[in-house]
Amino acid sequence: MALLDKLPRNLATEVRESIVSRGLGAADARILGRAYVKQVDVAIARWDRGPELILSTKAMSSSFGKNLSNRFEEAYGDAGNLRGRYPLAAVGFGFVQRGTIVQDEPGAFARTVDMMRKLRDRGDGNGYTTTALVLVDWDDDDPAGTARLVEEQVPEDLAAAQFMRALIETILEATPIDEHVRVRELYENRSLPVEEAALPLEPN
Repeated sequence: MALLDKLPRNLATEVRESIVSRGLGAADARILGRAYVKQVDVAIARWDRGPELILSTKAMSSSFGKNLSNRFEEAYGDAGNLRGRYPLAAVGFGFVQRGTIVQDEPGAFARTVDMMRKLRDRGDGNGYTTTALVLVDWDDDDPAGTARLVEEQVPEDLAAAQFMRALIETILEATPIDEHVRVRELYENRSLPVEEAALPLEPN
């Protein structure tokens, strides 16, 4: 948080621990889009820059073919709504499905892959910056079991790694070089001859 970065180190540590222990870090993120307010799952914003990262997710564990069209109609509308107001923000969509779709409903899986690609912006500003498909599976007979990723079935262009890269690169490309300096240095593995721009005072 920008506030914690400006506090003395000891005080910042104390405030951070207090926020975490009281569960105050989590928030109900609602973003005003072009046409309506959209609840999103992850948002990074600052008052002087507005939203820089907006992520929405949906999940589907059964009845894939029956409900797939509705999921994508909703997702497409949300993409246009958010990108219409924040064209420079990194807007991502993550879709989680149960891995059984691959064997049980291969046609629905093929449509999922196709639609995830079609939800992306093709230059008109209406689609998502990037999309990701995550397949998970678990043992229904073992309620305490751990879900596992089924990464081998996900095409590379929809995998989590490219998703994160696209989001980071979009944010860095949309901001001046003296914004997110430490992030740039870590991501590009080099030192930059600039200092982080000072946070301007909030107007009264």
